[in-house]
Amino acid sequence: MSHWWIRSTWFVLLMACSPSFFAQPADWTVIPSSFEFSMTATFTVSIDGLVGASPQDVAAVFDSDGVCRGIGTANFAAASGYYTGIMLVYSNVTNDPGLEIRIWDASMDSLPTCLDEIDFLANGIQGSLLNPLVFYGVYDPLVGCTDPEACNYLSTAIEDNGACIYPGCNDMEACNFVASSPCYDNANCVFPPPFLDCEGACISDFDGDGICDEFEVGGCTDSLACNFNIDATDDDCSCAYPLYPLDCNGNCYIDSDNDGVCEGDELDGCDDDDACNYNSEATENDGSCEFCCFSYFNESNGFSIEVEIWESEGSSIAALNDLVTYRLYLTTPHPEDRVLAVQGIGGFSTAISSNSSFYQSTEGGLSIVDLDSASFVQNEEVRRDSWITIGAEFPWELDTPDLEITTGPWANIFEFGGVLFLSATSGNGWSIDATHPMALAGPDQRVLVGQFTSESPIEGQISCSVLPFGEASPIQISPFFTAPPCGCTNPIACNYEPGATYDDGSCLLPPPGLDCIGACVSDADLDGVCDEDEVEGCTDFNADNYDPSATENTVPCVFYGCVYNTALNFDPFANTDTGECVFVLDNSCPTDVNGDGITAASDILDLLTQYGSVCGE
Repeated sequence: MSHWWIRSTWFVLLMACSPSFFAQPADWTVIPSSFEFSMTATFTVSIDGLVGASPQDVAAVFDSDGVCRGIGTANFAAASGYYTGIMLVYSNVTNDPGLEIRIWDASMDSLPTCLDEIDFLANGIQGSLLNPLVFYGVYDPLVGCTDPEACNYLSTAIEDNGACIYPGCNDMEACNFVASSPCYDNANCVFPPPFLDCEGACISDFDGDGICDEFEVGGCTDSLACNFNIDATDDDCSCAYPLYPLDCNGNCYIDSDNDGVCEGDELDGCDDDDACNYNSEATENDGSCEFCCFSYFNESNGFSIEVEIWESEGSSIAALNDLVTYRLYLTTPHPEDRVLAVQGIGGFSTAISSNSSFYQSTEGGLSIVDLDSASFVQNEEVRRDSWITIGAEFPWELDTPDLEITTGPWANIFEFGGVLFLSATSGNGWSIDATHPMALAGPDQRVLVGQFTSESPIEGQISCSVLPFGEASPIQISPFFTAPPCGCTNPIACNYEPGATYDDGSCLLPPPGLDCIGACVSDADLDGVCDEDEVEGCTDFNADNYDPSATENTVPCVFYGCVYNTALNFDPFANTDTGECVFVLDNSCPTDVNGDGITAASDILDLLTQYGSVCGE
């Protein structure tokens, strides 16, 4: 290989990598044609122990005669991490040891002391981009790295400059591998844990889950599965799940009330067998239990009774304000069942009663056919009258002949507000033709047989003749019902009902301080004003401090006026003097103390002799 080609190549590289020199000494100039041989040096510059930090630092090679043999700028950011330069060094001999190194510090524009030398060897190559030569420049030999373990330890330094450079690791497998360092010590090498790289990432991680393939554990990773494996890192599709609503142990997955019934199997409803709407299949009490309802008994062939509140308490009419209007229905098992009669017959009586009398309007009647349709619509007293019927809920639905009534004393008693009673053998009652549409149960499967308005709930028994659907002959039924076991259970209420089992919220408490008849609970002076309402003050309206709101005379009454009985304006009723009394004087000259007819110094002397004495002495 031609040395000329090598030299030319490196010369071109040197020229391409080196900026124009602008501040180093003028004698730092190389004349390549004056030399026969050359070599290549790749270098970096250290200033006071700081290696390769400046892209403009310059190094030059001189012989003992001061002739510049080579020059280069460390301006290439090499893989070593240092700014690096390449220079051609020239000589006329093939071996020329001990050439002097000089450094120009670009940041300081000055020449630090450099004690380094380089040996010339024709066609030689010293340093590389990964491991360049380091030329050290020092400004003060007494200041530098004082740690003997450092690469740039300065033996002459007595003051540490904090720029020590320590040995690097040149093991390429190590995480702290340094391709170029002033010195190496592989004892300092740091290696990654097995199967990890120097960043802590897996070398092999097929599924990219951050767990190295060597550490993967197959299994079920779903914590809700019965065979969940807490150590599993890769799900192997082996998960087994419970069948809702049970968990893996066969217990309810959700059972918030711990009653042994899974939440998904809970059936809301009333589970209290004392309630009117008790549901034997209910497992969760939803608060719907009703205790204040009628109880029905003796259901026969699917026929029973239903009581409906048609009008509740409250009315602008005083006589109706506390009354409730009930409607009594016979319920049927089929829409085409028919109700033919309500009677006292065959040993079964009909009796509808209340703890209070039934309301009977003066414009009403025994049956619904006796009511005037217009009055029924316009007059609440007529509309809430107590009456009997079969099927018809409004007067215009039946004509008088349609409802056949066997009258007797029972009708008069009922019309006067008494119990509706049809004895078991009387045959009395009311009936309707089997073909009449009002006898038909219809879609709601019930037939109205009477309306009753009273202050208390109704109860009793009805004996009915019914024609079941598909049958040729009627049958006799006698269901009965009882009033709700409800009322006011508060003993201090005015309407307390000792027999009530459940409180229906109807309790009426007297106003504070009063009893149920409006009398004071406490009235010590029996003045009709309750003790807690008494107002103390003067109750005499003639007094000057009279208090019209006072009910108890506990404050002394004040009468203003003249209280001196010798005064012309003396007030015998006054007890508080106002200072306005008027008196008549016996002496027309009260200043004439000694009575000589003249007011003089002698009167003053007489007055002074009496000064301080008690009157009357």
